[in-house]
Amino acid sequence: MNSAKKTYDYIIVGAGSAGCVVANRLSANPNNRVLLIEAGPRDNNVIIKMPAAMGLPLEATRYNWMFSSEPEPGLNGRVDVQHRGKVLGGSSSINGMIFNRGNYRDYDAWAQAGLAKWSYAHCLPYFKRMESFEGGANEYRGGAGPLNVKRCEAKGPLYDAFIQAGQQFGLPLSRDHNAAQQDGVHYVQATIRKGVRESTAASFLDPAADRQNLTVVTNALARKIIFNGRRAVGLEYAVNDKTFQAQADREVILCAGAIGSPHLLMLSGVGDRQQLAQHGVQSIHHLPGVGQNMLDHLGVPIQYTTHRDVSPVKQLSPVGRIVTGAKWVLAKRGLGTSNYFEVGSFMRSREGLDRPDIQQEFFPMIGLFHQGKSTATEGFQYFTSILHPKSRGSVTLKSADPTAAPALRFNYLTDPFDIKTLTDGVEMTREMVRLSAWDELRKGGFGNVTEMKTRAELENWVRDNSGSGYHPVGTCKMGFDDMSVTDEDGKVHGLDGLRVIDASLMPTLTTGNTNAPTIMIAEKLSDAVLGQALSPLNLRCA
Repeated sequence: MNSAKKTYDYIIVGAGSAGCVVANRLSANPNNRVLLIEAGPRDNNVIIKMPAAMGLPLEATRYNWMFSSEPEPGLNGRVDVQHRGKVLGGSSSINGMIFNRGNYRDYDAWAQAGLAKWSYAHCLPYFKRMESFEGGANEYRGGAGPLNVKRCEAKGPLYDAFIQAGQQFGLPLSRDHNAAQQDGVHYVQATIRKGVRESTAASFLDPAADRQNLTVVTNALARKIIFNGRRAVGLEYAVNDKTFQAQADREVILCAGAIGSPHLLMLSGVGDRQQLAQHGVQSIHHLPGVGQNMLDHLGVPIQYTTHRDVSPVKQLSPVGRIVTGAKWVLAKRGLGTSNYFEVGSFMRSREGLDRPDIQQEFFPMIGLFHQGKSTATEGFQYFTSILHPKSRGSVTLKSADPTAAPALRFNYLTDPFDIKTLTDGVEMTREMVRLSAWDELRKGGFGNVTEMKTRAELENWVRDNSGSGYHPVGTCKMGFDDMSVTDEDGKVHGLDGLRVIDASLMPTLTTGNTNAPTIMIAEKLSDAVLGQALSPLNLRCA
């Protein structure tokens, strides 16, 4: 144990999508001494910076926790991999860079459930503050924030066919799905700036790097929160097998994500006392909701081959990758600047829904990378996801050892509602691909997708082929019922000086990718820490 205990006002655990934001906002006041610790390394590798190389950090355990679930009964006993960032920027440094705010009704539903300060009117000012939208600032969009958001160009026959097929199916074209109308097909918006990935490390942490009151420690594994009675007063962490302690005069703030934050709470004695006792962890505070209510988007890739060579496969061959990489390094242009997912859609599987329940993410080839090697083949795929599942899972301890991964049980598709809804989405996607917009390109289904004739066969195919959208939330949910972990300001119930600020706070999933909502949460609760708030904005949405 290092006996030199340094003192800070705020200790932030996790330099990910939320933690980098919180570190920037709290350290903007030079009187606040801020410590930010991150379990992974710095984010200065080209495979993180180049958007088209996004498959590579997913296969690199240096940057990816690469958690594995327990066998999932709803997936016919398969184990599902959960990619989570372990690097400055966290998952914003390894994700697909897709920027979706969600639906305004997501946040209004939180408010109606008792979280009055989380209505869309309360959240919109923070969505605006955090971004610089290349489409221009307006009543819905921000133009002067740290995070650059671009509208993808989506040039090519595959992208054109996707947009046309969606409209033939009856979906509207949404000009800005992050503004007044989410429903329909759209051109994806991405966190990319001048051809380079725009993680929260790049957009929020780098501009604050020279502040003398901000200390950033990488390769630092949080071991436990230190308590004095019911007050969090510090953190124990390890760097290169050496253990350190830091004191927090004001707050310890967990930004370790929907897996990391509940895991650290349980290691520190905060959680269900009976479950903690099974692993020899002394209970500091009985809080049974810690690690429960885990939600995630689940999707299935529906893949087709093509008649023509229209996928960017040649550019991903050994020679093609050299040329693509050179263009990116020298001029930040070409395929290297693309996240591939340049078009998408939000749609409703049935009448009577108040918001979309199915998302389609489109990929202009089959496959991408596996263990650092290109396995792309000609074709295209619709990654079709269920947006509001009823199945809920958990994060629990496997061991009191901080270096041991927790047990993840997502319980995907265990609720009959979920398998029905996702299979309905697959049926809709197959119908869409049969439309005339695809006639000149579509060859045949890949991976038996067109061979499933009966509903039972298709449902079983979905169970065999679906996987995580890597959007876990809810494991330290805000609220006031017996299974809530924090209040609406992220303060942990029953304890002092301890707050959670990350996706684990979401009581329910948002309608779409969760990175943008997580950044918004960090913006909003950074203000809560500082005792301030932006005024609500009341705008109408479709």
